[in-house]
Amino acid sequence: MAFPTLDSYRISKDLSAKLRLVTLLAVTAVVFVHAYNMTSRFGSGENAAEMRSAPGVAGFIEYLISQALTRWPAALLFAVSGFLFFHNLQPHWEDYRRKYAGRLRTVVVPFLLWSGLGLVLYLGLQALPQSSTYFTHAFLGEVSVAHIVDKLLLHPVAYPLWFLQTLVVCFALAPLLYWPARTLRWLTPVAFAVLWILGAPASNWNDWKGLAFFTLGAVIALERRRGVRLTPAPAFGKILFPLWVLACVLFTVFLRGETTFWAYSLHKALMCLAVAAVWFGYEAYLKPLERRRRVTLLLPFSFFIFVAQEPLLMMLKRLGLHALGSSDAARLFVYFAASLLTLAIVITAAAALRRYLPTPYAWLTGGRGGKNVRRAGAPGSVSGSAGGATGSAGTATASAASATPAAPAAGEPAPAAEAAGEPAETT
Repeated sequence: MAFPTLDSYRISKDLSAKLRLVTLLAVTAVVFVHAYNMTSRFGSGENAAEMRSAPGVAGFIEYLISQALTRWPAALLFAVSGFLFFHNLQPHWEDYRRKYAGRLRTVVVPFLLWSGLGLVLYLGLQALPQSSTYFTHAFLGEVSVAHIVDKLLLHPVAYPLWFLQTLVVCFALAPLLYWPARTLRWLTPVAFAVLWILGAPASNWNDWKGLAFFTLGAVIALERRRGVRLTPAPAFGKILFPLWVLACVLFTVFLRGETTFWAYSLHKALMCLAVAAVWFGYEAYLKPLERRRRVTLLLPFSFFIFVAQEPLLMMLKRLGLHALGSSDAARLFVYFAASLLTLAIVITAAAALRRYLPTPYAWLTGGRGGKNVRRAGAPGSVSGSAGGATGSAGTATASAASATPAAPAAGEPAPAAEAAGEPAETT
């Protein structure tokens, strides 16, 4: 049976702006997720939500923010990435090759560069007597080729990079996902979703949540290309968003210490509710932020915020807790101070690199967020393009120089959620 060719779905100016701002909000939310200091789970293999004891006022506040209100970024951005990959894809080798060439420079190259930088920084700090005492694991004494390869490619020191690792696998599986997504439609993500809900063994390279939501995004793209309308009435988002916030508060009050399977499953349902609430409630509650100058100035730095936040944030947390102790007041102060200081340092560094060293900046960001960004026409990538952000939908960035990575061409969005990851410490 031959299937008719589907026209590409044109990403509008409004959708492009929405994707850019959602990405910025997502990467900012991730910083607060990683700032959670009620437990220390750096380097854990499973990026599941931390649902163990979070007592007291500090526990309530940190859990509400880090484990409830900000649990949506990776899921939503995986879905957006799937949407952007499939919104104009034709199932032919030439089209896949075009897509893969773009993802090589916008995902794979930045992953390798940031993983290497994180590893060098980690080794350098462990070699210094003044800072070595802050590390719980003497990695320097176990250095070998196998160990370095593991930390570079499998379990990066900058653990949020797991997001890019799973994204690479999603792109690789795209040819196998196209026809199921087109024929089975909404049933296609179910298998991955079941594996995620059941807690099936996973790794940085095959996070089931990522695969499920990426596939969901692919289905949505193909449905929109069919002409199917998927947008509910505006009242739906107005109601859903506050209901989600209420659900987060109730979960934090009654279930944050619950460790049973049903509680974990309910937490994952809360994450799915968050994705719907943020997306459908955007126009009612978040869209006004598009007009805030301070917000628009930050849009080009979304991807950089994501990739550069660790291990800086982890070090600031450890320094703060070492200096102030572990009282409720100290934990809360370190929680907010480390988050805000990390954002300030990373954004300042990004702005300086972008202005004074545009070529290295282009390599580190895969061509996103450069100064010579097309302001009109096809939108850019979700992590901030379409006018300069690091990853929304549309034309990303003109090359800073002939030696810099080329930006995606018009009509070829750079991958969407290649910016924001969910934590490996806590998801």
